[in-house]
Amino acid sequence: MEYGLRLVNPFAPPRDPRDACSRPWRELLPEGPAVALYFGSEFCEDRLPDLEEAEAICATASDCGWEPTLLTPLVTTVGLGLVERLLAGLTASRRAPAVVFNDWGVFGLLRERHPSLPRRAGRLMNRSLRDPRAYRDAPSGSAAHDGSRFERLRLFFIDAGVSAVETDVDLDGGFLGTGRDDAGAGLSRALHLPFTFTASGRNCPMKALLYPDGNGFSKALADPCPAPCRTGPVPVQRDDSPLLHWRGGNTLFYETPQQVAQGWLAHADRVVLHEEPAP
Repeated sequence: MEYGLRLVNPFAPPRDPRDACSRPWRELLPEGPAVALYFGSEFCEDRLPDLEEAEAICATASDCGWEPTLLTPLVTTVGLGLVERLLAGLTASRRAPAVVFNDWGVFGLLRERHPSLPRRAGRLMNRSLRDPRAYRDAPSGSAAHDGSRFERLRLFFIDAGVSAVETDVDLDGGFLGTGRDDAGAGLSRALHLPFTFTASGRNCPMKALLYPDGNGFSKALADPCPAPCRTGPVPVQRDDSPLLHWRGGNTLFYETPQQVAQGWLAHADRVVLHEEPAP
């Protein structure tokens, strides 16, 4: 098992990657080296780093002998321009991060303008994670996805030069596939733990709270965001779930039950550990 790390402070990585988690998770996870430092944002274009911060994180990763791995979110046209300028700046300074894409526009940008950068399909590309249609014909409550749907997507990614797929714990495990074969062909598999995103969207409740009553969401969509979520996630207790949730900007997270995660470790080549739920 190898590890990627998404840290609150990317400039002070732990010796053992499992130290990014609480003790119960450290006891569950197998030993393995850290190989990648994840940074950026999977869910919010307002949380993308500027060039100076990105270069500094890439330098830290290089000092550790790890691969810098830029997380990119679903983007607007403006956000796509932010990603393009960030990648152009990093490549101009001879940084070559792997890029996790969660948006088809970013995927096209990588293919057309940055074909040399390693590209990885992010966990938002697994559209079935919270799809209620997964249970449409399964009275037992188990998922009922058509496995060929995942197979076609993986073949498309392979043909397009994608090196890996990343996901939360899957409904039925079909998205990750079987990994690379003995000849190295196929897609590496990365599992994100311990926090699973429940829901995410352009409307951000934390940003909306900055505005007077009645103006929050209408103004929040158009204005730049000062990123109040940088202070950390906010605990949320929901009446419809026994699990504690966290609000991180425009995204709601919960902690994956350990007994569930344990069953999926065998399906992953890399585990990406998140120190806290963050967009």
